Amino acid sequence: MIINLDHTTAQRIVDRAMQVIGHSVNVMTPDGVIIASGDPLRVGEVHQGARHVALQGESLSVDAANAEHFPGVRHGVNVPITVGHQVVAVVGISGEPAKVLPFADLVKVTAELMLEQTALLEIGQHRRRQIEDTLLALINGRTVPQSWLDRIDVDLVQPRLALIIEPAQLPGADDFVISLMRQLELSDKSLLLAQVAPQRLLVLAPVKPSGATGGRSIAEQALLRLQRSLSATTYMSVVFAAGQYIEGSLQGCYESALATMTNGRRESPQSRLHYYSDDPVTILWESLHPGWQQQELLRPLQALQTHPRHLVYVRTLQAFLDANGDVQRCATALHLHRNTIRYRLKSIEQLTGLSPFRLPELLHLYLALSSDSLPSDF
Repeated sequence: MIINLDHTTAQRIVDRAMQVIGHSVNVMTPDGVIIASGDPLRVGEVHQGARHVALQGESLSVDAANAEHFPGVRHGVNVPITVGHQVVAVVGISGEPAKVLPFADLVKVTAELMLEQTALLEIGQHRRRQIEDTLLALINGRTVPQSWLDRIDVDLVQPRLALIIEPAQLPGADDFVISLMRQLELSDKSLLLAQVAPQRLLVLAPVKPSGATGGRSIAEQALLRLQRSLSATTYMSVVFAAGQYIEGSLQGCYESALATMTNGRRESPQSRLHYYSDDPVTILWESLHPGWQQQELLRPLQALQTHPRHLVYVRTLQAFLDANGDVQRCATALHLHRNTIRYRLKSIEQLTGLSPFRLPELLHLYLALSSDSLPSDF
Protein backbone atom coordinates (compact mmCIF):
# COMPACT_ATOMS: atom_id res chain seq x y z
CA MET A 1 0.00 0.00 0.00
CA ILE A 2 1.57 3.29 -1.11
CA ILE A 3 1.02 6.25 1.21
CA ASN A 4 1.31 9.79 -0.14
CA LEU A 5 1.43 11.99 2.94
CA ASP A 6 0.30 15.48 1.98
CA HIS A 7 -0.25 18.62 4.05
CA THR A 8 -4.04 18.24 4.10
CA THR A 9 -3.96 14.71 5.51
CA ALA A 10 -1.20 15.60 7.97
CA GLN A 11 -3.12 18.64 9.23
CA ARG A 12 -6.23 16.48 9.75
CA ILE A 13 -4.12 14.22 11.98
CA VAL A 14 -2.86 17.25 13.92
CA ASP A 15 -6.33 18.73 14.38
CA ARG A 16 -7.90 15.41 15.40
CA ALA A 17 -5.16 14.59 17.94
CA MET A 18 -5.10 18.05 19.49
CA GLN A 19 -8.87 17.98 20.02
CA VAL A 20 -8.43 14.86 22.15
CA ILE A 21 -5.18 15.39 24.08
CA GLY A 22 -4.94 19.16 24.36
CA HIS A 23 -1.21 19.31 23.51
CA SER A 24 0.48 20.71 20.42
CA VAL A 25 1.17 18.05 17.78
CA ASN A 26 3.53 17.96 14.77
CA VAL A 27 3.51 15.62 11.80
CA MET A 28 6.85 15.07 10.04
CA THR A 29 7.99 13.21 6.97
CA PRO A 30 10.56 10.40 7.43
CA ASP A 31 13.16 13.00 6.33
CA GLY A 32 12.21 15.10 9.34
CA VAL A 33 10.38 17.95 7.56
CA ILE A 34 7.44 19.29 9.58
CA ILE A 35 4.48 19.39 7.17
CA ALA A 36 1.69 20.08 9.69
CA SER A 37 1.75 21.49 13.19
CA GLY A 38 -0.31 23.00 15.98
CA ASP A 39 2.16 25.90 15.62
CA PRO A 40 1.92 26.97 11.95
CA LEU A 41 5.26 28.79 12.20
CA ARG A 42 7.05 25.44 12.57
CA VAL A 43 5.83 24.07 9.22
CA GLY A 44 8.83 23.62 6.94
CA GLU A 45 11.38 23.24 9.74
CA VAL A 46 13.57 20.14 9.90
CA HIS A 47 13.05 18.04 13.03
CA GLN A 48 16.22 16.06 13.85
CA GLY A 49 14.36 13.87 16.32
CA ALA A 50 11.92 12.75 13.60
CA ARG A 51 14.82 11.66 11.39
CA HIS A 52 16.16 9.55 14.26
CA VAL A 53 12.75 7.96 14.87
CA ALA A 54 12.29 7.13 11.16
CA LEU A 55 15.71 5.49 10.95
CA GLN A 56 15.39 3.50 14.18
CA GLY A 57 11.68 2.72 13.87
CA GLU A 58 11.26 3.39 17.60
CA SER A 59 9.72 6.14 19.72
CA LEU A 60 11.93 8.93 21.06
CA SER A 61 11.44 11.08 24.15
CA VAL A 62 13.30 14.39 24.20
CA ASP A 63 13.90 16.10 27.56
CA ALA A 64 16.61 18.05 29.34
CA ALA A 65 18.83 14.96 29.52
CA ASN A 66 19.21 14.44 25.75
CA ALA A 67 18.00 17.70 24.16
CA GLU A 68 21.57 18.69 23.25
CA HIS A 69 21.71 15.77 20.80
CA PHE A 70 18.73 17.13 18.87
CA PRO A 71 19.28 20.85 18.25
CA GLY A 72 16.09 22.87 17.88
CA VAL A 73 13.87 20.00 19.01
CA ARG A 74 11.43 20.84 21.78
CA HIS A 75 10.71 18.55 24.70
CA GLY A 76 8.15 15.88 23.93
CA VAL A 77 7.53 12.39 22.60
CA ASN A 78 7.97 11.41 18.95
CA VAL A 79 6.46 8.17 17.64
CA PRO A 80 6.80 6.40 14.26
CA ILE A 81 3.65 6.03 12.15
CA THR A 82 3.79 2.69 10.39
CA VAL A 83 1.58 1.45 7.56
CA GLY A 84 2.35 -1.85 5.91
CA HIS A 85 5.56 -2.34 7.94
CA GLN A 86 6.91 0.96 6.61
CA VAL A 87 7.50 4.18 8.54
CA VAL A 88 5.55 6.74 6.54
CA ALA A 89 5.55 9.61 9.05
CA VAL A 90 6.53 10.67 12.55
CA VAL A 91 4.16 12.37 14.98
CA GLY A 92 5.54 14.54 17.77
CA ILE A 93 3.64 15.56 20.91
CA SER A 94 5.06 18.66 22.56
CA GLY A 95 5.38 18.73 26.39
CA GLU A 96 7.28 17.07 29.17
CA PRO A 97 7.59 13.38 28.24
CA ALA A 98 6.18 12.15 31.55
CA LYS A 99 2.94 14.11 30.90
CA VAL A 100 2.45 13.40 27.18
CA LEU A 101 3.73 9.81 26.99
CA PRO A 102 0.32 8.33 27.99
CA PHE A 103 -1.14 9.91 24.85
CA ALA A 104 1.50 8.52 22.49
CA ASP A 105 -0.21 5.20 21.69
CA LEU A 106 -3.58 6.91 21.15
CA VAL A 107 -2.10 9.44 18.73
CA LYS A 108 -0.13 6.72 16.93
CA VAL A 109 -3.20 4.51 16.39
CA THR A 110 -5.32 7.48 15.31
CA ALA A 111 -2.73 8.62 12.77
CA GLU A 112 -2.23 5.13 11.34
CA LEU A 113 -5.96 4.57 10.94
CA MET A 114 -6.41 7.90 9.20
CA LEU A 115 -3.52 7.21 6.82
CA GLU A 116 -4.79 3.72 6.03
CA GLN A 117 -8.24 5.14 5.31
CA THR A 118 -6.73 7.78 3.03
CA ALA A 119 -4.71 5.14 1.21
CA LEU A 120 -7.79 2.96 0.69
CA LEU A 121 -9.71 5.93 -0.68
CA GLU A 122 -6.87 6.68 -3.08
CA ILE A 123 -6.84 3.05 -4.22
CA GLY A 124 -10.59 3.20 -4.75
CA GLN A 125 -10.33 6.43 -6.72
CA HIS A 126 -7.50 5.01 -8.82
CA ARG A 127 -9.54 1.91 -9.62
CA ARG A 128 -12.55 4.08 -10.45
CA ARG A 129 -10.41 6.09 -12.90
CA GLN A 130 -9.12 2.86 -14.48
CA ILE A 131 -12.67 1.56 -14.92
CA GLU A 132 -13.86 4.88 -16.35
CA ASP A 133 -10.95 5.11 -18.80
CA THR A 134 -11.62 1.56 -19.99
CA LEU A 135 -15.38 2.03 -20.31
CA LEU A 136 -15.01 5.35 -22.13
CA ALA A 137 -12.68 3.69 -24.61
CA LEU A 138 -15.10 0.80 -25.15
CA ILE A 139 -18.21 2.95 -25.65
CA ASN A 140 -16.31 5.11 -28.12
CA GLY A 141 -15.40 2.07 -30.20
CA ARG A 142 -11.70 2.04 -29.41
CA THR A 143 -9.73 -1.20 -29.06
CA VAL A 144 -8.88 -1.95 -25.45
CA PRO A 145 -5.86 -4.12 -24.58
CA GLN A 146 -6.66 -7.28 -22.64
CA SER A 147 -4.31 -6.03 -19.90
CA TRP A 148 -6.73 -3.15 -19.22
CA LEU A 149 -9.62 -5.56 -18.80
CA ASP A 150 -7.55 -7.87 -16.59
CA ARG A 151 -6.49 -4.94 -14.41
CA ILE A 152 -10.04 -3.94 -13.61
CA ASP A 153 -11.36 -7.51 -13.74
CA VAL A 154 -14.04 -6.85 -16.38
CA ASP A 155 -15.57 -9.81 -18.20
CA LEU A 156 -16.86 -8.70 -21.61
CA VAL A 157 -18.67 -12.01 -22.00
CA GLN A 158 -21.09 -11.01 -19.23
CA PRO A 159 -24.22 -9.54 -20.88
CA ARG A 160 -24.80 -5.95 -19.77
CA LEU A 161 -27.45 -3.33 -20.40
CA ALA A 162 -26.57 0.35 -20.56
CA LEU A 163 -28.56 2.81 -18.49
CA ILE A 164 -28.17 6.58 -18.31
CA ILE A 165 -29.02 8.41 -15.08
CA GLU A 166 -29.50 12.18 -14.86
CA PRO A 167 -31.02 14.54 -12.27
CA ALA A 168 -34.76 14.97 -12.72
CA GLN A 169 -34.27 18.71 -12.49
CA LEU A 170 -31.42 20.09 -14.56
CA PRO A 171 -29.01 21.38 -13.54
CA GLY A 172 -28.66 19.21 -10.45
CA ALA A 173 -26.14 19.42 -7.62
CA ASP A 174 -22.47 19.78 -8.60
CA ASP A 175 -21.63 16.49 -6.87
CA PHE A 176 -24.59 14.62 -8.41
CA VAL A 177 -22.54 11.98 -10.23
CA ILE A 178 -20.02 11.43 -7.42
CA SER A 179 -22.76 11.01 -4.83
CA LEU A 180 -24.65 8.60 -7.08
CA MET A 181 -21.53 6.54 -7.78
CA ARG A 182 -20.80 6.17 -4.08
CA GLN A 183 -24.27 4.82 -3.39
CA LEU A 184 -24.10 2.33 -6.24
CA GLU A 185 -20.52 1.22 -5.51
CA LEU A 186 -21.33 0.46 -1.90
CA SER A 187 -24.49 -1.53 -2.66
CA ASP A 188 -23.66 -3.44 -5.87
CA LYS A 189 -20.06 -4.23 -6.84
CA SER A 190 -21.15 -5.83 -10.13
CA LEU A 191 -22.18 -2.51 -11.69
CA LEU A 192 -19.73 -0.76 -14.02
CA LEU A 193 -19.93 3.03 -13.70
CA ALA A 194 -18.56 5.94 -15.70
CA GLN A 195 -19.21 9.66 -15.71
CA VAL A 196 -19.90 10.54 -19.36
CA ALA A 197 -20.97 14.17 -18.82
CA PRO A 198 -20.93 16.62 -15.89
CA GLN A 199 -24.38 15.43 -14.74
CA ARG A 200 -24.77 12.13 -16.54
CA LEU A 201 -23.82 8.69 -15.20
CA LEU A 202 -23.50 5.59 -17.36
CA VAL A 203 -24.32 2.31 -15.63
CA LEU A 204 -23.58 -1.03 -17.28
CA ALA A 205 -25.69 -3.50 -15.35
CA PRO A 206 -25.36 -7.29 -15.68
CA VAL A 207 -28.52 -8.88 -17.09
CA LYS A 208 -29.80 -12.31 -18.09
CA PRO A 209 -31.27 -12.09 -21.60
CA SER A 210 -34.07 -14.55 -22.27
CA GLY A 211 -35.76 -15.17 -25.59
CA ALA A 212 -35.60 -12.28 -28.05
CA THR A 213 -32.94 -9.79 -27.03
CA GLY A 214 -33.67 -6.20 -26.17
CA GLY A 215 -37.17 -6.63 -24.73
CA ARG A 216 -38.58 -4.41 -22.04
CA SER A 217 -38.19 -7.23 -19.53
CA ILE A 218 -34.40 -6.91 -19.72
CA ALA A 219 -34.60 -3.19 -19.05
CA GLU A 220 -36.97 -3.68 -16.12
CA GLN A 221 -34.58 -6.31 -14.74
CA ALA A 222 -31.72 -3.78 -14.77
CA LEU A 223 -33.83 -0.94 -13.38
CA LEU A 224 -35.02 -3.10 -10.50
CA ARG A 225 -31.39 -3.76 -9.65
CA LEU A 226 -30.70 -0.01 -9.51
CA GLN A 227 -33.82 0.65 -7.46
CA ARG A 228 -32.57 -1.79 -4.84
CA SER A 229 -29.17 -0.08 -4.82
CA LEU A 230 -30.37 3.50 -4.34
CA SER A 231 -32.07 5.18 -1.43
CA ALA A 232 -35.76 5.95 -1.97
CA THR A 233 -35.01 9.69 -1.97
CA THR A 234 -32.32 9.37 -4.63
CA TYR A 235 -34.39 7.01 -6.77
CA MET A 236 -37.29 9.47 -6.88
CA SER A 237 -35.03 12.41 -7.80
CA VAL A 238 -33.44 11.02 -10.96
CA VAL A 239 -34.38 10.11 -14.53
CA PHE A 240 -33.42 6.74 -16.04
CA ALA A 241 -33.01 5.77 -19.68
CA ALA A 242 -32.61 2.07 -20.51
CA GLY A 243 -31.05 1.32 -23.87
CA GLN A 244 -31.19 -1.72 -26.11
CA TYR A 245 -29.30 -4.90 -25.20
CA ILE A 246 -26.90 -5.50 -28.09
CA GLU A 247 -24.81 -8.61 -27.70
CA GLY A 248 -21.08 -7.95 -27.92
CA SER A 249 -21.35 -4.17 -28.37
CA LEU A 250 -21.07 -1.93 -25.34
CA GLN A 251 -20.83 1.00 -27.73
CA GLY A 252 -24.21 0.16 -29.23
CA CYS A 253 -25.72 -0.37 -25.78
CA TYR A 254 -24.48 3.04 -24.64
CA GLU A 255 -25.51 4.95 -27.76
CA SER A 256 -29.01 3.47 -27.64
CA ALA A 257 -29.36 4.52 -23.99
CA LEU A 258 -28.13 8.03 -24.75
CA ALA A 259 -30.56 8.40 -27.67
CA THR A 260 -33.34 7.05 -25.44
CA MET A 261 -32.61 9.73 -22.82
CA THR A 262 -32.54 12.50 -25.44
CA ASN A 263 -35.80 11.34 -26.98
CA GLY A 264 -37.46 10.76 -23.61
CA ARG A 265 -36.50 14.15 -22.21
CA ARG A 266 -38.01 15.81 -25.28
CA GLU A 267 -41.14 13.72 -25.83
CA SER A 268 -42.06 12.84 -22.23
CA PRO A 269 -40.37 15.44 -19.99
CA GLN A 270 -42.52 14.49 -16.98
CA SER A 271 -41.60 10.81 -17.10
CA ARG A 272 -38.76 9.42 -14.98
CA LEU A 273 -38.36 6.11 -16.83
CA HIS A 274 -37.57 5.93 -20.52
CA TYR A 275 -37.23 2.65 -22.42
CA TYR A 276 -35.71 2.11 -25.84
CA SER A 277 -38.36 -0.53 -26.51
CA ASP A 278 -41.15 2.07 -26.16
CA ASP A 279 -40.20 3.97 -29.34
CA PRO A 280 -37.37 2.15 -31.13
CA VAL A 281 -37.80 3.67 -34.61
CA THR A 282 -37.71 7.26 -33.37
CA ILE A 283 -34.78 6.53 -31.09
CA LEU A 284 -32.86 4.80 -33.87
CA TRP A 285 -33.32 7.94 -35.95
CA GLU A 286 -32.25 10.04 -32.96
CA SER A 287 -29.02 8.08 -32.65
CA LEU A 288 -28.00 8.74 -36.27
CA HIS A 289 -27.39 12.46 -35.63
CA PRO A 290 -28.47 13.20 -39.20
CA GLY A 291 -27.60 16.33 -41.18
CA TRP A 292 -28.56 16.54 -44.82
CA GLN A 293 -30.53 13.31 -44.35
CA GLN A 294 -32.89 15.05 -41.97
CA GLN A 295 -33.34 18.02 -44.31
CA GLU A 296 -34.20 15.64 -47.14
CA LEU A 297 -36.62 13.77 -44.88
CA LEU A 298 -38.43 17.01 -43.99
CA ARG A 299 -38.55 18.46 -47.51
CA PRO A 300 -41.96 16.92 -48.45
CA LEU A 301 -43.52 18.54 -45.38
CA GLN A 302 -42.70 22.08 -46.45
CA ALA A 303 -45.90 22.40 -48.48
CA LEU A 304 -47.88 20.93 -45.60
CA GLN A 305 -46.43 23.47 -43.17
CA THR A 306 -47.56 26.45 -45.25
CA HIS A 307 -51.13 25.17 -45.73
CA PRO A 308 -53.80 27.04 -43.69
CA ARG A 309 -55.01 23.74 -42.18
CA HIS A 310 -51.57 22.27 -41.51
CA LEU A 311 -52.19 21.82 -37.74
CA VAL A 312 -55.38 19.86 -38.44
CA TYR A 313 -53.58 17.68 -40.96
CA VAL A 314 -50.65 17.00 -38.61
CA ARG A 315 -52.98 16.05 -35.74
CA THR A 316 -54.90 13.74 -38.07
CA LEU A 317 -51.71 12.13 -39.35
CA GLN A 318 -50.42 11.63 -35.81
CA ALA A 319 -53.72 10.05 -34.76
CA PHE A 320 -53.57 7.78 -37.83
CA LEU A 321 -50.09 6.66 -36.81
CA ASP A 322 -51.24 6.09 -33.22
CA ALA A 323 -54.04 3.94 -34.61
CA ASN A 324 -51.49 1.82 -36.50
CA GLY A 325 -52.94 2.89 -39.85
CA ASP A 326 -56.50 1.90 -39.01
CA VAL A 327 -58.86 4.54 -40.42
CA GLN A 328 -61.82 3.54 -38.25
CA ARG A 329 -59.76 3.61 -35.01
CA CYS A 330 -58.38 7.01 -36.03
CA ALA A 331 -61.88 8.34 -36.71
CA THR A 332 -63.11 7.05 -33.35
CA ALA A 333 -60.20 8.68 -31.52
CA LEU A 334 -60.87 12.05 -33.19
CA HIS A 335 -64.68 11.71 -33.00
CA LEU A 336 -64.97 12.11 -36.77
CA HIS A 337 -66.48 10.16 -39.65
CA ARG A 338 -64.06 7.76 -41.37
CA ASN A 339 -64.63 9.55 -44.70
CA THR A 340 -63.39 12.77 -43.10
CA ILE A 341 -60.22 10.97 -42.08
CA ARG A 342 -59.76 9.58 -45.61
CA TYR A 343 -60.28 13.04 -47.09
CA ARG A 344 -57.64 14.59 -44.82
CA LEU A 345 -55.15 11.80 -45.51
CA LYS A 346 -55.68 12.26 -49.26
CA SER A 347 -55.06 15.97 -48.82
CA ILE A 348 -51.80 15.17 -47.00
CA GLU A 349 -50.80 12.96 -49.92
CA GLN A 350 -51.51 15.76 -52.42
CA LEU A 351 -49.47 18.27 -50.42
CA THR A 352 -46.48 16.05 -49.59
CA GLY A 353 -46.41 13.54 -52.45
CA LEU A 354 -46.34 10.81 -49.77
CA SER A 355 -49.32 8.48 -49.32
CA PRO A 356 -50.26 7.52 -45.74
CA PHE A 357 -51.76 4.35 -47.28
CA ARG A 358 -48.40 3.03 -48.55
CA LEU A 359 -46.22 1.62 -45.79
CA PRO A 360 -42.80 2.96 -46.97
CA GLU A 361 -44.23 6.45 -47.47
CA LEU A 362 -46.07 6.30 -44.15
CA LEU A 363 -42.74 5.44 -42.50
CA HIS A 364 -41.22 8.51 -44.18
CA LEU A 365 -43.99 10.67 -42.72
CA TYR A 366 -43.59 9.02 -39.31
CA LEU A 367 -39.86 9.74 -39.18
CA ALA A 368 -40.41 13.31 -40.30
CA LEU A 369 -42.98 13.92 -37.56
CA SER A 370 -40.62 12.36 -35.03
CA SER A 371 -37.65 14.44 -36.11
CA ASP A 372 -36.00 16.75 -33.61
CA SER A 373 -35.63 19.50 -36.23
CA LEU A 374 -39.33 19.84 -37.02
CA PRO A 375 -40.50 23.49 -36.93
CA SER A 376 -42.14 24.48 -33.66
CA ASP A 377 -45.57 24.76 -35.31
CA PHE A 378 -45.52 20.99 -35.75
